[in-house]
Amino acid sequence: MAATFMPKVFSDRTGNGLHMHSSLWRGDEELFRDEADPRGLGMSTLGYSFVAGLIEHARAAIAVTCPTVNSYKRMGVGAPASGATWAPAYATYGGNNRTQMLRIPDSGRVEHRGCDGSANP
Repeated sequence: MAATFMPKVFSDRTGNGLHMHSSLWRGDEELFRDEADPRGLGMSTLGYSFVAGLIEHARAAIAVTCPTVNSYKRMGVGAPASGATWAPAYATYGGNNRTQMLRIPDSGRVEHRGCDGSANP
């Protein structure tokens, strides 16, 4: 056995990703959180602006967050032989839809799923 952080080791199996969580604070105040969010994700206007910036620059950022050809082999829609794939396929955001690049797992937090370990963050 060998451990690896390579994004896609086997062509017919699920790959390895890297999820980066972001939030913004000023002292004890969580700036991305707004429990009165009409969209129901618990995000503030500033939080949505942050998400919009990540989506706007997704194509350029992916060159840094997914720097190898193998990185792109991990992404896409479809079930591998090992079961389901949770790799992002779209530069979009949402709640618990794991095919999206950005997921809002909880109020005030953004999970960037379009990265992998070969980026060496």
